[in-house]
Amino acid sequence: MSMDKPQTGAISRRLLLAGTAVLAATPRVFAAAATKTLRLATGEADGVKGTLDPAFGNNDNDAARASLVFERLVVPDPGFAPQPQLALTWTPDATGQIWTFALRPGVAFQDGTPFTASDVVYTYRRLVDPKLGSPAAAILSQVDPDGIRAVDDHTVEFKLRSPSVEFPLLIANRFTYVVKAGQTSEQLRTAGIGTGPFKVDHFVPGEEPSVYARNEHYWQPGKPKVDRVELRGIAEDSSRVAALLANQVDIVLELPVRSLQRLEGNKDVTIQSARTNAWFGLAAFSDVPPFDDVRVRQALKLVVNRDQYLKAVVGGHGTVANDTPVAPWQNYGLPDAPKPPDIAGAKKLLADAGHPNGIDIELYTSAADSGLLEVAALFQAQAAPAGIRVTINKAPAADYWSNIWLKKPFVVTSWNARAADEALALPFLSTGEWNETHWRNKEFDGLIFEARRTLDDAKRSALYQQAQHLLQQDGGAIILLYADTVGASRANVRGYRIHPQKINHDFSDVSIDD
Repeated sequence: MSMDKPQTGAISRRLLLAGTAVLAATPRVFAAAATKTLRLATGEADGVKGTLDPAFGNNDNDAARASLVFERLVVPDPGFAPQPQLALTWTPDATGQIWTFALRPGVAFQDGTPFTASDVVYTYRRLVDPKLGSPAAAILSQVDPDGIRAVDDHTVEFKLRSPSVEFPLLIANRFTYVVKAGQTSEQLRTAGIGTGPFKVDHFVPGEEPSVYARNEHYWQPGKPKVDRVELRGIAEDSSRVAALLANQVDIVLELPVRSLQRLEGNKDVTIQSARTNAWFGLAAFSDVPPFDDVRVRQALKLVVNRDQYLKAVVGGHGTVANDTPVAPWQNYGLPDAPKPPDIAGAKKLLADAGHPNGIDIELYTSAADSGLLEVAALFQAQAAPAGIRVTINKAPAADYWSNIWLKKPFVVTSWNARAADEALALPFLSTGEWNETHWRNKEFDGLIFEARRTLDDAKRSALYQQAQHLLQQDGGAIILLYADTVGASRANVRGYRIHPQKINHDFSDVSIDD
């Protein structure tokens, strides 16, 4: 921490010459207040690909940057219930197809421009514009671009292509931060203007750290509580831990759970964790042999010992999963426990599918995310007794998600925590852009669409649960475990709360004790 020193030398000399009477009558000269700087570290070094534009955020650094500078209409709380941010209230029509959002008055952008409904319209029309090419378009496919309109300066209306009771949660995603109307993609990438607690001071993709200054126009009184934020990506797990221990960073937003032993019991460090439905698993193309036979898909699920994955992949910091992306404690979650391993049952299913001597399959994995290599190695070992001979192909980390995922028929995968509808729809709807298993089931699709327009809570829950049962029995995903989100801070940091969805951050209330 540095202290800005005022130029008081000449004044002091004059005071000394004038004597004590003058000293008594002269106003006191104060030193400038210390600048409070919050130092953040993520687990990814994004290099020249980094962006501030929320429409293209695709890693932890991008998410942290966006949360410093921008805000959303709605945010998910730790239980994935929608909470107001830039919107105060939201109301559907009788069908759930038209939603009206009342915006928070008295909010300004970081350049002092008033925040209005036109900024929301600009943001969302931009996100769903196919010419932009944002991944947000897949999530917001229910939104009719012509149905986004400003009713007045503080009211926005969304007309959907079909009813969606879960719409407020749908727009509480990583892409939907509101940007100032008229900003171009080029401007937004490095100098975006938002309503968030901090404004961009210095961000050049590939340079570390990026720097953010306190937003003097922020609408929440008394916030933010620090003057400056430095954000850097530290890809190496051990280096992040070392930086925290050496007091080189104040908060590490994601920690490798297998490295926690170095931090546990250290009085200078506070560890936080949150139970999530972020999941690890395997994805098989359901339209490619041998995975196009449901009996083979079921056999793959029967060979896994999920407790072993929980220990090997996340060191026990999580919960076993049962082939559904919705955790049991979430809204619409299933309470049933996963089946134990059944090697004999897997062999019989393979024989019934025409593979009495087993099968040979290739599994792609990478060090792109912590835990992906461990999943592959353990599955290879567990599958062998059933006659499933697995060859592991390790792909480069830099291009795993761009050149392997969605392109190879059997991969190790991981997904961030999401609310139930998004968690089910994005990877598993027949028309989903991110349908990593090529599983196309009209009955499943129908259940999701019916649930979205069902206003009765109990009936809607039953529909989502029925869809999950179908996914468990027939789908091409082996969802093994839900991983806790774990982070840590220096003990003198106050107001930091880790969120189950690791891309969600709120640094407006964070302060640092001297």
